Amino acid sequence: MNKIKTIFMALTLEVLLVLCVGIANLLIKPIYYFCFYNVLYGILFSFLIPLFLLRKEKNIFDFLGIKALGKKQVFILVAFIAFSVGGQMIPIVAKGGIIPWNLLPMGIVPLIMTTFFEEYVFRGFFQNKFEKEFGTITAILVSGLMFSLYHVGYPRFRTFEDILLLFAVGIGFAAAYKLSGNNLIVAYFVNLPNAFVTYMLKFEQFPKMTIASTMAGIVTLCIIVVVFIVLVRRIEKKGKNNAYG
Repeated sequence: MNKIKTIFMALTLEVLLVLCVGIANLLIKPIYYFCFYNVLYGILFSFLIPLFLLRKEKNIFDFLGIKALGKKQVFILVAFIAFSVGGQMIPIVAKGGIIPWNLLPMGIVPLIMTTFFEEYVFRGFFQNKFEKEFGTITAILVSGLMFSLYHVGYPRFRTFEDILLLFAVGIGFAAAYKLSGNNLIVAYFVNLPNAFVTYMLKFEQFPKMTIASTMAGIVTLCIIVVVFIVLVRRIEKKGKNNAYG
């Protein structure tokens, strides 16, 4: 029964993520984009609902993999960054191409925000849920598949080649997460530099980054920080009550 519930929950949430991203990218006014992308796709469906579904876990941070880095985690982090970033940049430079670094500043905050949502929901939530019910290999494949298919919501990432490539990338991120001992910090910082480079090299495929999207990203990240602070205090309070109980 738990396996059926996990599959149904994953499919439902995945459809909602794709719909929100897709609708957001069809809208012109920044306020509407903010509502569908930052609020619905990000805060609600990628963050709060998974958080709610994990409410019965003894320690949500342990389940997600929000923990300190050891030497092994640092090594995995550096290795995967070198492979993913180098794999994109080296061929460009070798052919005499130019990396358009000037595009990066406007995309920093939105990409920091989006990368957090991706790693939180696809690795921290989905991958852990499926690993618990179906095992490691299935969890890695499902995490990679769901990561790739959610990009269908972005109008310029809908070709078969893009989805296939993103499936491979998603498996890579899922593997980094697993090899690091399910450490979400590692997964996040493997994805983020890759997102920066992909944005610069495939700028035309991304939603337009503006000052408005940067400000919206800052507001969204502030909301996430506040929620985490409240959550940490609740966990600490619960721990003290259990200690005295």
